[in-house]
Amino acid sequence: MALPIYSGTKPPWVTELGGVASEHPTASRLGVDILNLGGNAIDAAVTTSLTLALTQPHLGGLGGDFFAMIYIAREGRVYFLNASGWAPRKLSKELLIQKGLNAVPIRGPLSSVVPGLLAGLHALWRRFGTSEWKSLVKPVVETARRGFPASPSFVKAIELLKNDIANNRDFKSVYPITARPWDLIRIEPLTKTFELIMEHGPEIFYRGEIGEALVNYTQSIGGVMEISDLMEYEPEWRDPLSIDYGGLTIYESPPNTQGITTLMILKLLETIKDAGGPWSRRRIETYLSVYRVAYELRDKYVGDPRFIEVPISKLLDINFLTSEYSARSGRKLGGSGDTTYFVVVDRDGNIVSAIQSLYQHFGSLVTEPTYGITLNDRASDFSMDGPNVLMPRKRPLHTLSTVIITKDGEARYALGTSGAHFRPQQHTLFITNMLNYGMSPVEAIDAPRFLWDRKSLIIEEGFDVAGLSEPYQVVRYPGRTGVASILAILNDGRRLLHADIRGDGLALGQ
Repeated sequence: MALPIYSGTKPPWVTELGGVASEHPTASRLGVDILNLGGNAIDAAVTTSLTLALTQPHLGGLGGDFFAMIYIAREGRVYFLNASGWAPRKLSKELLIQKGLNAVPIRGPLSSVVPGLLAGLHALWRRFGTSEWKSLVKPVVETARRGFPASPSFVKAIELLKNDIANNRDFKSVYPITARPWDLIRIEPLTKTFELIMEHGPEIFYRGEIGEALVNYTQSIGGVMEISDLMEYEPEWRDPLSIDYGGLTIYESPPNTQGITTLMILKLLETIKDAGGPWSRRRIETYLSVYRVAYELRDKYVGDPRFIEVPISKLLDINFLTSEYSARSGRKLGGSGDTTYFVVVDRDGNIVSAIQSLYQHFGSLVTEPTYGITLNDRASDFSMDGPNVLMPRKRPLHTLSTVIITKDGEARYALGTSGAHFRPQQHTLFITNMLNYGMSPVEAIDAPRFLWDRKSLIIEEGFDVAGLSEPYQVVRYPGRTGVASILAILNDGRRLLHADIRGDGLALGQ
């Protein structure tokens, strides 16, 4: 099937062994190095993730969240790790009201939840890793010491924030704000931080000098995070959600993530006999009618299951979904968040489909200067009422999620993308591009996209929009509609890895 606009792509990597697709070439290379040294997919994922935290600090630094879907080949089983942070104990609706606020600020010291990324990586490694922790962090330390190429997205993020950081001395003391794309750069405070993490593990971050510095700095500028918020934090292992679709099993991330939204969309689409051709107005209109329902139900029912009961069975019941199909309301969406996704496969077929984020570009912009850690602004996604209402030690409804797809217990695909609230729509496009429209994995990721932000549609060039009644904006292809990666297990058993044409990353393998 010819794509309407397709001017070439990054080459995918096809291998009989293992490989990595990520949003920075250095992260992919170091992950493959770990595989070559005998590490498994989990070991390589730890190194890849930490390298992204160093090289892409605007997207998924140490001050952010982490989620992973893990496929263990010998078991034919998919696991899910939730390392999203919770609200500090003193962050509450009452506090905001006392300060004259009607919502959590998008930036600043009140916008952060406890960083979960490092604790999540350590939990992942403890359960499934095979290499020594120090050996996984050492390549990151060495890279930090000698420097690494600044990605275009890093440079662009600095440029977009130049007004916001004009008077932020601590931020500017940490990051090389005059770097050009692919300049060799160093972030000296992070070098020291990764050295400490290599020697002491996450303890130094959650119970030691790094955590104490983060808390003291945050409190000095008006934040309420305490050392106990860090010391008592733990990631959670949960069962992923799944549905059958097109003869395959689609696994998505459970609440507090919005992963169930993808599954609701797919279940409704499966009941529609003719959704139109791949580039048709009919496809846009059909998908949009389904998106409205799924997102309204997400906002009505989904939150942190430690605080509210999320009716999973009800939300995935096709009779309930079809009865709700006429619903048309929902909260304002948005896609401006910054995230980085990566996927790893090893020679034994184990897979890690992982995602990490600060949320907005450089999160809260709160940057502790000694250790170079910028905190996330994920608390800004809390509401002031409903299932996602702000409460101390609660996790917000989270935009991050990833996908693994199996057939008869054997992995077939793993995929994910940046994109904030757009993510369920993007996952839906990738999956239906392959399963409904017969595109290859590379075409499915690189193909033009359309995304809905409640008020209008963002449509990359290539779709037939004649007669479309919904407000829309046609943007250049390929546009800023999220950066994805995919792993596909081919029919002959080889593994294809591909990094989105829209990003700076690369797929590499053994």
